[in-house]
Amino acid sequence: MFGIIKKDFYDSFCVPKNLANNVIGLGVIWILALLMGPGEYMMLLLVVVTLPMMSVSVLQYSMEQDELAKFDEILLTYPLSKREIILAKFIDNFLFTVGVSVISFLLMLWYVVGCGVTNMKTGFLYWMAGNVVALFIAAVSSIVFYWLGNKIGTVIYMIMVGVAAFSYVITYLNVPVEKIVALGSWKLLGIGFVISVLALIGSYWGCLKIYTKRHS
Repeated sequence: MFGIIKKDFYDSFCVPKNLANNVIGLGVIWILALLMGPGEYMMLLLVVVTLPMMSVSVLQYSMEQDELAKFDEILLTYPLSKREIILAKFIDNFLFTVGVSVISFLLMLWYVVGCGVTNMKTGFLYWMAGNVVALFIAAVSSIVFYWLGNKIGTVIYMIMVGVAAFSYVITYLNVPVEKIVALGSWKLLGIGFVISVLALIGSYWGCLKIYTKRHS
């Protein structure tokens, strides 16, 4: 399993195209933050929506390379069960999500401490909400990629990104953030976390079923 994880991260950070995509993606986020200046709207957009949507990059890059090299067929000859193969992919996602979460935390600190956009408690709430979103996106995207493959899965993923961004804009314009927080934000966050964890568990078993059926 550790070998699969190392290979997937090599695909994500040592293949020049994928490394460039990661660097450019994160760079654009920081540039947007600097250009747009301090503001709660941009903070929410970047910390809660945009960065979490990047959490599936390792899965997308590794599946792309696996398809190009037909590595799936080779992997089946290794002394690993299909459960271990899928679990390794989910560990990939989790580790990369942790890395993105660290970057998101630094960005949150820049907005809160450096720009004084909001207080630390609210900033921490937004950061935690971003982590919940990242877990849920990872769960949904994993099913999409395993079910539809890398190419179609990537198209669906990009549509999801667009829908998420559009939904955020509409929601922000119609429902002030203060009202959401007043509804009991920490309880809502806890419910969201439970839903995301259950979605991840269901996604793992769903991906395992799809993978097993495809390679049976």
